[in-house]
Amino acid sequence: MTLPSFIVIGAAKAGTTALYWYLSEHPAVFMSPVKETNYFAYGLDDRGKLLYGDPEVHRFPVKTLSEYERLFEAAGSAAAVGEASPIYLEAPQAAARIQKLLPAVRIICSLRHPVDRAYSDYVMYLRRRGLRFDPDRELTSSAVWAQPDSRWMQVSQYYGQLARYFEAFPREQIHVLLFDDIKKSALAATQEVYRVLKVDPSFVPDFSTPHAAGGIPASPLLEGFLTSRTLRSVVKPWVSVRAANWVRRLRTRTMRRTPALPPKLREELTGHFREDIEKTSALIGRRLEHWLEPPRKPSG
Repeated sequence: MTLPSFIVIGAAKAGTTALYWYLSEHPAVFMSPVKETNYFAYGLDDRGKLLYGDPEVHRFPVKTLSEYERLFEAAGSAAAVGEASPIYLEAPQAAARIQKLLPAVRIICSLRHPVDRAYSDYVMYLRRRGLRFDPDRELTSSAVWAQPDSRWMQVSQYYGQLARYFEAFPREQIHVLLFDDIKKSALAATQEVYRVLKVDPSFVPDFSTPHAAGGIPASPLLEGFLTSRTLRSVVKPWVSVRAANWVRRLRTRTMRRTPALPPKLREELTGHFREDIEKTSALIGRRLEHWLEPPRKPSG
C-alpha cells in the first residue's frame, strides 16, 4: 500500500494549483491524479450534514480510505508521493485525521496576504457561478466578501488553522512558504519545496503554462465551457498534457485583469487581520510586517 509522504494543505488562492503541477512534473514525485481529494476534510454528522464545507462550494470526490488508497496505486518507486487539498487548512478535523493515518507525512502550506486571498477567492466564487463583477459593489467595505464574518475573510485567519498542524506534527515536518515567494521567484520557491521533499532540487518545471489563472472572464459562456467539470471528466483520459496546457493558455487569454483593490480599502481590511498576522508570523518563524504596510504607490 502506498500513501502520501507529503500533503499540500493550502491556503486556497495562494498558489497551490501551480504548486501541484510543478510537483507533478518532477520525475521523482507522484501526485494524486485527483487534485483536491478533500478526503481528510470529509465527514457527516448524526443528521447527515457535512462536518465542514459548503455543498455549493466544496466537492468531496474521495470519501473512503479504499478510494484514497487507489489514487496512489500507480506511484511505483516515486521518491515523494503527495496530494493537494486546500480545504485541509480550513477544515477543523483535517489535521488530526491526517496525523492519525500519516504521522510521518510532510505538510506543505502556502500563505498569501489575507485580504488579497479573500478578494481573489471571492472573484473565483463569482467566476465559477457566472456572476457579474460589479466594481461599485465589490470594491467597497460593505461588499459581502469584505465583512469580517464572511467565509472569505474567515478563511484568511491563518493562525488558528495552522496552529492545529503545529500541535499535531513536529515543526520539522511543516514547510510554510509565501505567495510572495512564488511571485518573486517561482523557480526558487518550487526548488525549495523539492529540497524539503528530498528530491532533486535542480529540476526546472514548465513555468510557461499558467495554472488556475485568476481574473474576470471576457466571455462567461466560454469560461463555463472551458471549466466544466462534466467536460473535464469526459475528456481528461483522452487529452494529452500538451493539449491540456494549450487550453489553459487559451483560458488565460480570455481573462480580463481583476480590478486592483483601492489602497485605502485594502489597508482598512488589513487592519482586521493585524493580530492574526502577528501571531502567524511568530508561529511560522517568518517576518510578515510587509503585509501590514500600506500598499506602495506606483513609481513614475
